[in-house]
Amino acid sequence: MSIPEGWKAKPLSDVVSIQRGFDLPASERRPGPFPVLTSGETGGNHDVGPIPGPGVTIGRATNLGKPRWSSAAFWPHNTVMFVSDFKGNSPRWIYHMFEYTDLSGYDSGSVQPMLNRNYIAGVPVVVPPLSQQRAIAEVLGALDDKIAANRSVMASTSLLELALYDQMVLHADEFALLGTFASVTKGISYRSADLEASSTAMVSLKSVDRYGSYSAGGLKPYAGAFKQAQVIAPGEIVVAQTDLTQGAEVVGRAVRVPAARGFDTLVASLDLAIVRPSGTVTQEFLLGTLRSAEFREHCRTRTSGTTVLHLASGSIESFLAPWPSLGEQNAFAERSRPLIELGDSLGVEIGLLANLRDTLLPELMSGRMRVKDAEQQVEEVV
Repeated sequence: MSIPEGWKAKPLSDVVSIQRGFDLPASERRPGPFPVLTSGETGGNHDVGPIPGPGVTIGRATNLGKPRWSSAAFWPHNTVMFVSDFKGNSPRWIYHMFEYTDLSGYDSGSVQPMLNRNYIAGVPVVVPPLSQQRAIAEVLGALDDKIAANRSVMASTSLLELALYDQMVLHADEFALLGTFASVTKGISYRSADLEASSTAMVSLKSVDRYGSYSAGGLKPYAGAFKQAQVIAPGEIVVAQTDLTQGAEVVGRAVRVPAARGFDTLVASLDLAIVRPSGTVTQEFLLGTLRSAEFREHCRTRTSGTTVLHLASGSIESFLAPWPSLGEQNAFAERSRPLIELGDSLGVEIGLLANLRDTLLPELMSGRMRVKDAEQQVEEVV
């Protein structure tokens, strides 16, 4: 690969200094404002943040080499390494550099994969001048900031929806099993050979994130067989039946699935169940029920497994839901519909922004694309 003019090839150890994070057992964590950055997506908070921001960590125990960014002080957990010295480079560019650089193959060779700073010290990195680092980081950062802003608004709309639902069911004195007003359809069981280029995509477990949002990044092209009942129409609801997180943060999560660009048909994987309203029940009331804290707890207590959690068969149908009058249900639907539609549109926009970001990242970090050209593309969507 040719190196752009003015850029320099260096070993990673010449670009940054890296240090292992610090032990912090859960029993020793105290409520505070400082995030605990772990190899996973969330590690909670603590009342001490020994590393000032901005900062970058990379996973060393799981998600090997996957970076995380913190604009403020933080606690780097011992499952990560953190950049202790940026050596005059742009911190945000360093974050993107780790996104671009695949370190997953540099584990220490032990039984359990583990990233060691000595193993990655010599990894070659191509470094642009500081002014270009900052320009690249600004372009990618604009997309990151817009995605974060959308997620923040989506979280607010979800809280409003939940508040409206809680208000509606507060004085409900009747209850109904969910299986009496909704149908549950399991997704497809597939083989790796079925994941081939196709106009059909499978909505996988990765389409449901731990915050209860839909992620288009979980779509996988699918060329295998399926039943018509396993097809997900735009706006239909799926519930996660499997969980790979340590804290059961995904199982029982319900998300609406929007139409997908580039695919004619969407089908659910076996890790998901499609839940559809029946009779006079509205989609909005069903979604409120499935997003309620009570439903989530119902599902969490009906899982089994160690590394992978599985929701017991019939758990969704057996949830005893508050049953307000049909008039109250319809009034809730009218009030919550604009919030749901706003969340859908923001989610679709996040998908477009993320796709653009994923396209621009390797082009900018390799120097194949000029920053000005990338800026024009970003301006069109931000």
